[in-house]
Amino acid sequence: MSEMVLNKKSKILLVDDEEETLNLISDYLIEKGLDLITTTNGEKAVHLVEQDDFQIAILDLHLPGMTGAELLKEIKKIRPHIQVIMITGYGTIRDAVECMKLGASDFITKPILLDHLHLTINRITEEARLKEEAELATYYKNLSRTDELTGLFNFRHLVSMLSNEVTRHLRYNRTMSLAMIDIDNFKGYNDSKGHEEGNELLMQLAHVFRHNTRNCDLLARYGGEEFVIIFPETSLEEAIVVSERICTTVESSLDVSVTIGLSSLPNNTTDHNELIRMADKAMYWGKQHGKNQIVVYKEAMSTCK
Repeated sequence: MSEMVLNKKSKILLVDDEEETLNLISDYLIEKGLDLITTTNGEKAVHLVEQDDFQIAILDLHLPGMTGAELLKEIKKIRPHIQVIMITGYGTIRDAVECMKLGASDFITKPILLDHLHLTINRITEEARLKEEAELATYYKNLSRTDELTGLFNFRHLVSMLSNEVTRHLRYNRTMSLAMIDIDNFKGYNDSKGHEEGNELLMQLAHVFRHNTRNCDLLARYGGEEFVIIFPETSLEEAIVVSERICTTVESSLDVSVTIGLSSLPNNTTDHNELIRMADKAMYWGKQHGKNQIVVYKEAMSTCK
């Protein structure tokens, strides 16, 4: 594997009041092709950090006026992402370790071995890169499974979660409930107030769902103005209580109403697709018979057209 090197566009700040050390490190890192800015005091370093976006700061622990530890705190306040390497003498390693507790990434001791410094820079740069990639991967993973407008899970992820939950509940002989929720007269709401207001309503509805369910409940946008809530380890009676709370909150705070259809496992079915279909049938029946209500699935509803 080839040696990982710092991006040439990345900037390094070097702070040391000893001219000899400053020049030694500066000449070496510039020779390595790195973008470097130097200063001999903490106050100037703070100003530089405020003005520019450095990726790495190399700080001498003992500086005139502002100490290296104090400078570290100030730098981290301004640019929390900066990776900081402390320079210390052998007699102050304990102080350098304390600086690591304050956010420093590593420390090197005097007399400085330049190759060691370069390796340290490369290592912490690689660690920062891997961390950034991991965070980016998590971001895109979340993006692929969530609805962009509401932040709830999307249909594709809903199906995957539901399949897994059904398998788990059947294995341990547990009860699970599912709610299909539809906004009443949403087309009229959109026509009269516009699609922007309609989107705002969908986001507010998602907020109501989050604040009236448990952390373990799974919330998803099914499509359009329809939503699904999976209630793990929950009986129909318990799901009805939560559904009533949602209906009341929506009607009192959002100037619309919702109709909710409920189905349960294993009472109604042991198939995850059927569980959604049955809740949808119950919801549809409720829409056909007055809206603004909670309906529990019954077999007769399967004949509804």
